[in-house]
Amino acid sequence: MRTTPVGSKACFGLVAFVGLVALTPAYVRPQASEGVKADTVLLPDGTPIHLVLMDDLQGKKLRAKQTVHFKVREDLVVSSKAIVKTGTEAIGHIESVSKSGLLGKSGRLVLQFDYVDAISGAKIPLRGGAGVSGGKGGALTWESALWYGPNANLPVGTIINAYVNQDQRIPTP
Repeated sequence: MRTTPVGSKACFGLVAFVGLVALTPAYVRPQASEGVKADTVLLPDGTPIHLVLMDDLQGKKLRAKQTVHFKVREDLVVSSKAIVKTGTEAIGHIESVSKSGLLGKSGRLVLQFDYVDAISGAKIPLRGGAGVSGGKGGALTWESALWYGPNANLPVGTIINAYVNQDQRIPTP
């Protein structure tokens, strides 16, 4: 058997390769465990969150994209862990508003939900909304042709359900 001397470049390459292989598991393990943490809860898509309207919405005074405030009516608990506490503020906005018009035309108001804050501070995106009309304008007569129809209004304390938008992994405290 014949042996050949190993050059310094080959030794350096071998040492670098062994060092790289030795360090690889240290970088791979943390990345794999970040995907699913033990201290998170899966909040399924469509989970209802019961809200109470905190703003008095009068169609006459509203404009599109205006922020609307809600409060959570009851705790949201998943897998015996509290995710959202009663009284937490939820945010929505006015999607569209049309004021009442001549000839008894009723006003219309459409709300959209945006998000609610979890106990951990994560923002939970919501979907859903509410639409309301000002009611019936009544029969149209020549005398009422110049009257305005009723505006769309939602009083403080109106109870509305919002829903979790897509599956969400929420950290638990």
